[in-house]
Amino acid sequence: MTGDGRQRREHAVVVAALLAVQLCFGLHYLAAKLVLAEIPPRAWAAIRITAAALILLAIVRLARRRLPTARADLRRLALYALFGVVINQLCFVEGLKRTTPTHSALINTSIPVFALIFAVAAGRERFTGRKALAVAVALAGVLLVIWPFGRTAFSSQTLTGDLLTLANSISFALFLVISRDLLVRTDPLAATTVLMGFGALGILAVAWPALLGFDPATVSARAWWLAAFVVVFATVLTYVLNYWALARVPSSVVALFIYVQPVIAATLSALLFGERPAPRVLAGAALIFAGVFLALRR
Repeated sequence: MTGDGRQRREHAVVVAALLAVQLCFGLHYLAAKLVLAEIPPRAWAAIRITAAALILLAIVRLARRRLPTARADLRRLALYALFGVVINQLCFVEGLKRTTPTHSALINTSIPVFALIFAVAAGRERFTGRKALAVAVALAGVLLVIWPFGRTAFSSQTLTGDLLTLANSISFALFLVISRDLLVRTDPLAATTVLMGFGALGILAVAWPALLGFDPATVSARAWWLAAFVVVFATVLTYVLNYWALARVPSSVVALFIYVQPVIAATLSALLFGERPAPRVLAGAALIFAGVFLALRR
């Protein structure tokens, strides 16, 4: 096989891996929504992150990767876990419990734009006219999706969930910016395992009362299978595939695949829940996509 042939084959494999990641994430919104119908949000967040941390630890041990041990790195990872796991996951599950999978998926596509805002504020990127336009367009789209209109103003059924999801997006975007330097100079998989461990401890501290009042026997077999899918495929596998892809293509290319998530989530919500996005939601989605595209475009 020629060099060009090998490159094309590797490119096709990378694209397939990234599509698999987005398929898992897109299915995750629907699966998590069904799980949250039977498991309290905080209890589910604790179960998901603790299980994922244990699986990642097993993978790191089997791969003979070295976990970070420097005290300075551990302190930073504990701080990063607060934004990237604890606040992020608690706001996500509490938000998804109160909104639709489509809204959740659309609002989360704004993460790259919020990351750009934090990167500029930290002096890591220059704020150009194009980037300013990207932020304005994406934020307008988010407001169009979450803002209640007409007679239901201030009493929208999804507004609280949308705002919690927005907080989840902002927290994760901040995590991406402040954690990048450490993840660049350490083994990302090993660092993420420690990050998940700290995150599990933080979520367990908050969710402990919910866990004590949770009876696993009341959860259906279907919900447990969906929970296993979220942990194994939408958490562990997606991390592994994303790291593998990041070693082969620019991060901006990986980020652009986020466009696929809302399409999958909206399609499944329409088929299974009968959800029909309002015209303003579709218009907001178009604005969010346009803003993210402007932010990532070189």
